[in-house]
Amino acid sequence: MKFTAKKTANLLETVMEMYSGVSKQKAKQLISYSRFTIDGVEVKNHPLQVVQAGQVVELEKSVKGEKKVALPSKHNPIAIYFEDDYILVGLKPAGILSCHDRNQETAKSFHKHLEAFMLDRDDKKTRLWPVHRLDKEVEGLIIFAKSEQYQQMIKDIWPTVTKKYLALTEGKPNPESGTIESWLKEDHNHMAVVIKKEEEGSKFAKTDYSYVRREGEFHLLEVTLHTGRKNQIRAHLNFIGCPIVGDRRYGADGTVNRQIRLAAYKLEFRHPASGVLVNLSYNPSNKFFKPSKNQDEQYRII
Repeated sequence: MKFTAKKTANLLETVMEMYSGVSKQKAKQLISYSRFTIDGVEVKNHPLQVVQAGQVVELEKSVKGEKKVALPSKHNPIAIYFEDDYILVGLKPAGILSCHDRNQETAKSFHKHLEAFMLDRDDKKTRLWPVHRLDKEVEGLIIFAKSEQYQQMIKDIWPTVTKKYLALTEGKPNPESGTIESWLKEDHNHMAVVIKKEEEGSKFAKTDYSYVRREGEFHLLEVTLHTGRKNQIRAHLNFIGCPIVGDRRYGADGTVNRQIRLAAYKLEFRHPASGVLVNLSYNPSNKFFKPSKNQDEQYRII
C-alpha cells in the first residue's frame, strides 16, 4: 500500500491516517509486522520514525501474515520469531541475561526488555513466563509462555523439543560427527566439569555434533542438545578439543576478547494448544562467522 503523507508526523500517526479508523494498538501491531519504505528507501519499522509531509510511504505486509524478522540491532534490539495468544519466541542477543538473576540485580534481562517492548507496542501489560534459558554469552531463539499454564505444558514436552545450535570452534572434531555422553559437575568456580562416572552432585549430559564446513581458520559445527545442563555444549566441545571461538572460560584463545560463537538457531516443537508443529530457525549475522583477529568485540546490543 502506498500513501502520500499529508503532514509531518511519526510513523504511528501516519499509519493511523493510512488506515482510517484503526486503533492505536492495531496500528502498532501493523508497524511491528510490516516493512516500510519512504520515497523508496527502507526505514526502521518504529512508531516514532519521522515521516515528512509529501513523502511517499509504502507498506508491505509480511507474506501469509508471517513476520519478516531481522536480526537484533542497537536500533531494533527486539526480534520476535513467533507469537500468538499462548507463546512467544524471541531472539536473545549475546551479552544479556535470559531472565532475572538475583545475583545481578542491576542487570535488566531479555525477559524484562520483551515485556517492556510489548507494553509499548500494545498499550497493555503482558506478563511472560520463561520456559528455558540461554547462557548470557549465547545468542539464540528462546521461548516464553503467556501464562503459567502454558509454561508448564511446554516444560512437560521439553524432552521432545528439537534444540539445535551452531558453534564456531577452534578445533576440528575427530570423528567429524558423534555423540558426547558424560556427567557434568559444577566446580568451585561455577564451571561445568566433565567427569566420566556419576558422582554426588553430578548430572548426566548428552550432546550430538556434526561437522558443517570450514570457516577460515575455524570450523562450523551443528550441535543437538538432548539434555539442558548448565554450559553443557561449551564444556563438551572443549572436552573433545574443540573449544568454541571466544569462550575463554572453556579453553578458547584468550588473546582477543571475542563474542562466544554459539547460537541456538533452531527450535521445533508441537504447539501446546493446537498441536501444530512449530519449526523456527534463523541465520546468525556474517560477523558471527568471521570473528575479529585483533580487536575486542563489544557485542551487547541491549
